[in-house]
Amino acid sequence: MRYIHLLPEQVRMLERFRRHSHKPRVRDRALSLLLSHQGQTVGQLAAFFGVHRNTIINWSGAFETYGLVGLYDAQGRGRKPKLDTQQRQQVKAWVKQSPQDLDRVAFRVAEHFKVSVSRWTVKRAIQDQAMAWRRVRRGLPKEEEPEVLEKKSTS
Repeated sequence: MRYIHLLPEQVRMLERFRRHSHKPRVRDRALSLLLSHQGQTVGQLAAFFGVHRNTIINWSGAFETYGLVGLYDAQGRGRKPKLDTQQRQQVKAWVKQSPQDLDRVAFRVAEHFKVSVSRWTVKRAIQDQAMAWRRVRRGLPKEEEPEVLEKKSTS
């Protein structure tokens, strides 16, 4: 059996994290450490949180190694962006040159940066640059029939 032995100051901090953290994972990890300090086994904690035993052991190991910082997820999780900030600024300039043809911009990105992107990636890149993209309406707005206009004005 593996238990965490905490100092009173650590218990106060973990209680604070458990109540006030905006991240649910941090709240769960803080609660697991507090319950372990109270004598809950790794198996009981794994069943309570619905995770594998190794996950509980990893949480406690991260806390023992890094302290309170170990409650948070490490940097680098998730997919990395295809374009860095300078490339995104260049894409924004290209979109300003030809705003109605995102496929052409995607082709220029592939040609210039040697990165294959879709038109949707280009669209997300310009939205991240605080630029709105809307499709252009091709037709003129429909005019209402004269009879409908007369009915609206009389009612």
